[in-house]
Amino acid sequence: MSPAALVLVAHADDETLGCGGLIASLVKRGWQLDVVIASNAQFSTRGQPVDNRAAALEACGLLGVARERVHLLGFDDQKFDRFPIADIANAVVVLRLEPDLIVTHVDSDLNLDHRINSYVAKIVGRPRARPVSILACEVPNTTFWNGRPFPANYFVDVSGGELEAKIAAFRCYGNELRAWPDPWSPEGIELLARYHGMQCGLPLAEAYSVIRGYRDSLP
Repeated sequence: MSPAALVLVAHADDETLGCGGLIASLVKRGWQLDVVIASNAQFSTRGQPVDNRAAALEACGLLGVARERVHLLGFDDQKFDRFPIADIANAVVVLRLEPDLIVTHVDSDLNLDHRINSYVAKIVGRPRARPVSILACEVPNTTFWNGRPFPANYFVDVSGGELEAKIAAFRCYGNELRAWPDPWSPEGIELLARYHGMQCGLPLAEAYSVIRGYRDSLP
């Protein structure tokens, strides 16, 4: 039976920015993979409405995730603190997923929704009946603009075409794509992968922080 992974993130685009390379790698290696986006993927920026629902499906599709395995929970974007954490966790639990691995946000992120989502992942991933590994990902800008360095201690090779897939997927988010030197530019995404590759002796890498790890359920 193939191992299963759950990518549990706050917003549409976090799955691509934070772990797009890992998603592409896991799909390539035959993992069963679900992407759960806690928000409704709709918000306003500078007075203009943004709807990222279609972009999320397209981006995940480019990374190899089937449309029926992309789940939007519908919580208000940037307003997770208005909901009981148990409600968000229960919205994940009712999906009846049984992941061997959960990938989520790091709890030192600047974005409050991200920090709440990280807490939810730890609730959902409690190893009551079976071991569940949890990796925290790095979202460029919101992670490293909080005055606390990302505690990278696990690295994933993305030099086999995974970085290109990640950048192509992020281009689906036309409302989010930025010009260099913004971290959300194609150049910024590549530079971060080169930096983490330099850290760990690979050409290109994504960095993660191990919250809990088991040998048989880490990628």
